[in-house]
Amino acid sequence: MWRILGDEVIFIVPIKEKNDIFVYVNSIFEILNIMVLQLKKGTFFDEIEICDLDLSLMKMQNIISMKAAAWVAIIGENLKKLEQYDNLIERFKLQEGYGVFEFLGNDIDTGFRIKANTQDRRLVISYELAYILSRNTDYLRNIHILTYKRLKGVWQNRLYPIIWYYDDKYFDGISFENSFYYDEGEDSELVKLYFKNRINPMLEQEMYDDVDYALKKILKDQQLEDKFDKIDKIIKESQEDFKHLLDPKFLLRLHCVAVCYDKSNKKILIMKRADNRDKFPSCWEFGCAKGRLETSLVEQIENEYRNDFGIKIKVQCNKDREDIQPIPLAMYEIDSAQGKDKGIITMAEIVEDFDIDNFSGTKHSEVRWIEENEIENFSEPTIADFKNTLKIVFDRLKEEK
Repeated sequence: MWRILGDEVIFIVPIKEKNDIFVYVNSIFEILNIMVLQLKKGTFFDEIEICDLDLSLMKMQNIISMKAAAWVAIIGENLKKLEQYDNLIERFKLQEGYGVFEFLGNDIDTGFRIKANTQDRRLVISYELAYILSRNTDYLRNIHILTYKRLKGVWQNRLYPIIWYYDDKYFDGISFENSFYYDEGEDSELVKLYFKNRINPMLEQEMYDDVDYALKKILKDQQLEDKFDKIDKIIKESQEDFKHLLDPKFLLRLHCVAVCYDKSNKKILIMKRADNRDKFPSCWEFGCAKGRLETSLVEQIENEYRNDFGIKIKVQCNKDREDIQPIPLAMYEIDSAQGKDKGIITMAEIVEDFDIDNFSGTKHSEVRWIEENEIENFSEPTIADFKNTLKIVFDRLKEEK
């Protein structure tokens, strides 16, 4: 353990499609905080054989933690591309068969500059990464501008935004403002600047409080539009590069819809999609979870609905089978960039009281209960087969009774 104190590990991942950026940033943040929590609690050491005093002292004194930085960079693999791209990657082959990668260029340097502006359990991200994430409203709320600094060799010495990524779903809904340790404002210069800029800002107040405004203004003032066009173009080109490795039949994305009902009051919970959603804006639906390879369908559905709506549900499963899975009511298809994603619809009972009046979410603007006698007269925009699904669920509930 003593060898890695203060050291760093760099992970490199090629971006094959735009959605990869969102997935990997979220994964980096999740893994970072899982590891930090294990270190703080001492469980990280449970599987390590403590054979000397130093390791046991580390556990007791709580002196190890982690911090992270993430950024996106354009790279080329030969000298001819150096003029076209901002960066160059050189490969070295060692006799032992291991490869060494040498990255050169402004974007690479920027990443190493910003990493000096993070701290225990925090993830600092580059402006380019923040701007790409901010185009998705679900991620915009996770972006926080602490301050602005001049970074050596970056943007011709103009002020650069120091941005931290924070997702409250990993902290029981605790806001970013309330996520600091009680004495962090005293010990950390970055945290001091964050709170100072909310009271006595160095720049106009919107450059700190309105992240969307700040990122767009920087884009225009720094004339970075062409750079993001280049990033989009390279990602699209990389999709062609990997097409021969991808068989469409393995690119299945599974959507899992749980129609949530209150058994005692004979009501079903419906949700109105936010008006800024790319697909079906302002339409009423039942919510949705995305199937993941590493998580069971039941666990994934119950976790996502708790995170998105604050409800505790129990998915209806076929308990007569050894492999316990949700009972499907119907299947559906939805158009996507890959073709047609597939989906299943199941039922789930709400097992704890749910206060609609206190609902707040980014994916949905409103939730409400609906009774069976309201179905026919419901006239607001909905997703496909909305009323049919409601009728099926109410019929099933009668059968169960």
